[in-house]
Amino acid sequence: MRFIHHFIVLLAIGLAFYWFMPVLKPFIIGAFFAAAAQKPAHFLQKKGRFSSSLSIVSALIFVAFLFGAGCFIVLLIAARTVSHLIAVIPSYMDIATFHIEHGMDIISARLSNTQEETIIQLIQTLNGSVSKITGDYAETWILSGTSFMLSIPGAATEIIVAALSAFFIAKDGGHMIKMLPVSVHERLLFTFTDFSSSFRSFIKAQCILFSATFMTAALGLLLLRTPHVVEVAFLAAVAEFIPIVGSSLIFLPWIAFFLLIGQPVSAALLAVLYTVLMIMRQLLEPKLVSGAVGLHPLAVLFSMFAGLTFFGAAGMAAGPFLLLAILSVHRSGLLQMLFTKR
Repeated sequence: MRFIHHFIVLLAIGLAFYWFMPVLKPFIIGAFFAAAAQKPAHFLQKKGRFSSSLSIVSALIFVAFLFGAGCFIVLLIAARTVSHLIAVIPSYMDIATFHIEHGMDIISARLSNTQEETIIQLIQTLNGSVSKITGDYAETWILSGTSFMLSIPGAATEIIVAALSAFFIAKDGGHMIKMLPVSVHERLLFTFTDFSSSFRSFIKAQCILFSATFMTAALGLLLLRTPHVVEVAFLAAVAEFIPIVGSSLIFLPWIAFFLLIGQPVSAALLAVLYTVLMIMRQLLEPKLVSGAVGLHPLAVLFSMFAGLTFFGAAGMAAGPFLLLAILSVHRSGLLQMLFTKR
């Protein structure tokens, strides 16, 4: 009976959160920025002798600038990478098809004419399907990024509300929480502090993983004299954001392609680079993500998939942060208070 009661309460909270998301969204964004700006604002207020309001405004501008610059750089490199993929993947598929058909010629003596024609048609269909799917996905991501950038001016109201809420949460959040009963405001204050710490640790961990993967992949690809080093290294680093799978999405098909076209040396060298990246990830990820933040890679993967399912690409990026918020609420004891009978 207690389990059913708990399940109904959690379901009601989840549905209410989902339904009221359009209203809550700017305030949630404001809370994220307030959490990110908390430590810089405290530093400016203590070391720079800034007033409380000026330190918060300066810290929020700094965080917003870093966020905007990061998004711009990522979108710029992503656009270059996608345009490169659109140009080269069809030619690679033609090369792969040629080598497969050449291999088929060798074993065609053992096949009937019908079997040979069926396999060739299957290969040609696969070639066209892969090229079409790649082009469609690339076009979708480019259009999504362009639509996001074009929607920013139209979302001026949400941006203003998010900026104001970030300022007031950072400035008066503690005072507003103290208006609640002592047992509640202590837990809310712990939640906000714990989430701020987890948020910064998670961002720091992801930046370190991204930078380490990008530099290692770029150096390895440069030594292998691979064309378009920056774009490929960027793809490998972005793939590392996906837990468990990581850069396997990039390197395993690439290694298979080299083996298919009869370049075992290139495949072996690429496999060595992939192994180095995997070992580096296995050494860094437990210390940076699991150790510092307390998130298991499977939990991060689930949160990203759930966010993608319910809220699209933006939800995929926000999923891990919502998971951090849920964990902070759990650690504070707010859920236990909610379920405790009085």
